[in-house]
Parts: sequence; C-alpha cells; structure tokens
Amino acid sequence: MRALNRFEGHLRTLEMTRKKIERLYSQQLLVRRDVERVYEGLYLDAITSLEATIEDLFIRIVTGRSSPAGVVVRVSFNSSQVARDVMLGGERKYLDWLPYSRTEKRAKAFLRGGRPFTRLSSGDKRVLEEMLIIRNAIAHKSPHARKRFQEFASNFPLISRERTPAGFLRSKIDPTTTRYQFYVSEMVRIIQLLSQ
Repeated sequence: MRALNRFEGHLRTLEMTRKKIERLYSQQLLVRRDVERVYEGLYLDAITSLEATIEDLFIRIVTGRSSPAGVVVRVSFNSSQVARDVMLGGERKYLDWLPYSRTEKRAKAFLRGGRPFTRLSSGDKRVLEEMLIIRNAIAHKSPHARKRFQEFASNFPLISRERTPAGFLRSKIDPTTTRYQFYVSEMVRIIQLLSQ
C-alpha cells in the first residue's frame, strides 16, 4: 500500500499543477500552446511514475517486503539491487514495464502464475496500450508514433485542435473530466488492482 499511497500523492500534485495552468489560461495569462506543453509534461510524468510504481511493487514482492493475497514468489531476493541486477541480465540499464506484456512475462518467470501482475483484464491492458500510444506520440515524435496516435485518435469525435496528443489529453470526456484526468484515474485503479 505504501507504493500506492506515494503514487496517488504524486498524481495529486500533478493535478494541482494542471488546475493552476487551466486557471491561468482562463485568465488569459497563458496561450493554448503553453498549456498543451504542460499537459504533455504532466502526462509523461504520470506515466513514468506509473512504470516506477509497477517496478516498486514488483521488487517489494520478490524481496518479501509486500505479500499481496494469493501471491507466491518463485524466486526471491534479499536485496532490491540484486533483484534488479538479475532481471536486467547485465544487458540493460533499466527495466521496461510497458508495453504491459513485458511485465506479465517477467511476472510469470518470478511469481507463480504471474500474480498479481496477471490479474489485469483485457480491458485494463487495452487502456495501458492506449496510454502507451499517447506517451510514444509525445516522447518520440517519430512518423510511426504519430501514425499510431492518429489511428487511435480517429476512434473519437475530436475537433482539429484535439487531434494532437496534448489536445487529446485536454479534450473532455464529459463536462468536468479531461482525458488526461481519465487516464490518470485509470493508472490509480490499475495500481490498486495490482496492490491487492
């Protein structure tokens, strides 16, 4: 639960920033381009924190510092650093947790049945994939990432300025909720599922 609490606290600070930026925009103290850049930064921060929290949960489980119900560790470690070193295999500098299939594969190797990381539904995994499409369009800006985002965004009734990653994140799914807020709430829900 410690990882979940830290994650939720961090996302609350991002939400305060988002509200402040929107307030400044409504007072015409910022232009839309500036607001959209902030949305991109907030989103990258949120999804990076999601990956870090998944890693933290995983490491806490394999080192015995967390024991979610029904979880059986196949390979345990006394040290977080040793666990990371073994999972890295000496070939990489950091662990990838998204796409989520990487998390599931790792979980199946170290945890019986991959639990709790195999508990997510196909709908949960689809939302994670959407999050990754948006992240890649912001972070990489490659033709492939832009094309994938455009294909994804074409599923929504958007006006032209909402057809960019930042515009999409600022767009509303209802009168009071932006898509950014929706995806952040989904991040929290997924971490809650994994923490049980």
